[in-house]
Amino acid sequence: MSNSLFINYMEKMLAFPLWIKQTIFLNLSNDLTTYLSNDFLDLPEGELFHIYKPVLSELGQNELLTKESKFDESIYSFLNCCSKGMSLIEIAIENNFTMEEVAKAFTFCKTSGFFSKEVPKLVSAIAGFIAGKYRTGEYFIRAGKMTIEQLDDVLNKQQEMNAEGKHVFIAELMVQMGCVQEKDVKSIIFMKEESGKRFSLNPDDIPTLTMQKESFDIRVENTKLKEENEILKQKMDALLTFIKDHKEKNDADEIKLQENF
Repeated sequence: MSNSLFINYMEKMLAFPLWIKQTIFLNLSNDLTTYLSNDFLDLPEGELFHIYKPVLSELGQNELLTKESKFDESIYSFLNCCSKGMSLIEIAIENNFTMEEVAKAFTFCKTSGFFSKEVPKLVSAIAGFIAGKYRTGEYFIRAGKMTIEQLDDVLNKQQEMNAEGKHVFIAELMVQMGCVQEKDVKSIIFMKEESGKRFSLNPDDIPTLTMQKESFDIRVENTKLKEENEILKQKMDALLTFIKDHKEKNDADEIKLQENF
């Protein structure tokens, strides 16, 4: 199987010189820490939604082969990429999907029983939240960061405040009541907002590294300098001769002019 657009992209980036990669890493690290919590930055590879690789069940493979249910073509494109062992980010870039569209296809296929492996709860929770299937409170419950009892307390508090004419968002109350961290809320909301962006990739536009080695020989350089000096000397001699001839001509003309007077 040929590499996907994303794999080709990563291979070119990994071929960059160390000093370029380190600079990119430092800049990305500083950027990501401004809006992602440590829980998202330190996620194990198997629980990061974007790079998760769904594995088709027999039911999923059969649906891809027969298209018996006559789903939208985007579902079959999704299933086809899954059959090739692609990660979700590869599927998005290969088909020019947004991550929101990938999340919707993912949750649909998961519910339909098209995956053979049990999906990690955090991957499933992020997919459901990005797809709009779960609200903020349900996301944190499914991600294992909050209990149903805590959510009930938050909802009761929200009703009390609404009755007093004080409107407050549930996410804000969850933070105020110590159920979740503020940065965790901001991280998942920001992730959902970003998931609607479409990322088109043309690997031919990625800078490539070219190495050009030129041997330096001091003897060759000295020879070049001597040749250049000789050319310069010849030019100077020609210039001086021209000036001398011109002066002699002017002197002769001046003598003739004096004799005429």
